[in-house]
Amino acid sequence: MIQRIALVTGASSGIGRATAGLLARNGFYVFAMARRKERLEEIRSDHIEPIPLDVTDVEAIKAAISHIITTKGRIDVLVNNAGFGQLGAVECVSMEAAHHQLEVNVFGYARFMQAVLPYMREQQSGCIVNISSVLGKIALPGFGWYAASKHAVEALSEALRGEVKAFGIDVVMIAPGLIKTEFVTKELELLKKVKHPPAYQKIILGLYRLLAGEPQAPGPEIIAKAVLEAVTQSIPAVRHALPWDSKAAVIARWLLGGRLFAWATRQKMRI
Repeated sequence: MIQRIALVTGASSGIGRATAGLLARNGFYVFAMARRKERLEEIRSDHIEPIPLDVTDVEAIKAAISHIITTKGRIDVLVNNAGFGQLGAVECVSMEAAHHQLEVNVFGYARFMQAVLPYMREQQSGCIVNISSVLGKIALPGFGWYAASKHAVEALSEALRGEVKAFGIDVVMIAPGLIKTEFVTKELELLKKVKHPPAYQKIILGLYRLLAGEPQAPGPEIIAKAVLEAVTQSIPAVRHALPWDSKAAVIARWLLGGRLFAWATRQKMRI
């Protein structure tokens, strides 16, 4: 049997790290990519090969894909996971910070999709898994730029699915809710760097309330299992929302409508 080859971005921690490990334990040869070389080296094994890179570095991506094709001859799975969350009121987040949010979360995904698709088309098979977010379907106060990036990922994924289905390529979205990783800590660190006038202090406190449940949230393994399921099924589901609160939020937005859902959100955030 031909060993399946997977590429996982953002693999130095959290969802990416859990996904790389689970795929490797299930027979995949995994190219694990992230910026932090030292963290990547911790997961190196006979089935995991680290490649340090930044998803905004076009030449590094080209070199990585060339290396994979030269050494393994194929790419069966792409898991787009690298990203971060820029919190803050839309008015207050600088254009530079907003641009970087989209550069990493949207164009970082797009660069990898464009890089692997010619090879997947040639082999007439492949699966692209884009890690989205519950905020890819809804948007909450203080999450505007992050939600914008994930809405864009959802749109690109849906369009791409129709474009490549005839080539034997599947496109799957996985939309996590609150997951216990380093992600929230990094979000709050970035939030502190955004200057907000006093008028927005209730919004800031509301963000902390929403994210306070992170220590009790499920770990990244729940998302890794969803990725494994998606890439091993002959007909994978097009979208997974995990854990239950992610599904519930999307359903609530649909049932309540925009105005009532926004009111319920404000009540929860106490704004």
